[in-house]
Amino acid sequence: TRNNFTFIQHDVTRELPLLGRVDYIFHLASPASVVDYQKYPEETALVNSQGTQMLLKYAKTYSAQFLFASTSEIYGDPLEHPQKETYWGNVNPNGVRACYDESKRFGEMMTMQYVRTHDLDARIIRIFNTYGPRMRKTDGRVVSNFINQALEERPLTIYGDGKQTRSFCYVSDLVDGIMKAMFSLKTKGEVFNLGNPEEYQVIELAKKIKTMTQSQSSIVFNDLPKDDPTRRQPN
Repeated sequence: TRNNFTFIQHDVTRELPLLGRVDYIFHLASPASVVDYQKYPEETALVNSQGTQMLLKYAKTYSAQFLFASTSEIYGDPLEHPQKETYWGNVNPNGVRACYDESKRFGEMMTMQYVRTHDLDARIIRIFNTYGPRMRKTDGRVVSNFINQALEERPLTIYGDGKQTRSFCYVSDLVDGIMKAMFSLKTKGEVFNLGNPEEYQVIELAKKIKTMTQSQSSIVFNDLPKDDPTRRQPN
């Protein structure tokens, strides 16, 4: 404990230690990059399902406000574009990304169950692609991949034809959205898309990073991974 801050290293799928007071719980305890959650599929599935239930019970014990960090991935490969919060999604429940997609959908369901059954002051955010300082170099996300490849003069790898889209939100804007979702009035029981509504084709991003880094890298095309969404833009 230092400067009124206590760090507890703990597995949220297990019973949490009791504290004197808890006012707010931000549940962000999940791998979020494709590389990470496909490396740890069972752990990812459990932290978003069993872990969410544990933290909801904890919030109920302390009458704490609760925020569940969900994801744009709950929309799957969307049949609706752009994606608004009322859209139910188009997800493969047995696919290679299901450990993340479906466990986040379960976490959303459990969060709303506690709102309805226990009158818990909880809300859900769906985080879209985010970038900015302190990204992990090896997290496998498209922005960091392209930057690494461009700086090292390696070919920039695009999966598919590059016409698939993503919407990239700067990290400080995302943090601002998270804070507003938790602390604004009348957010109990609400679901919020958090992201930038500006849509980019992946090939446009590759060319932009090449220009910004003054890289001589070529652009190469590989097969599109299974269940990779073709369009992603928050309404």
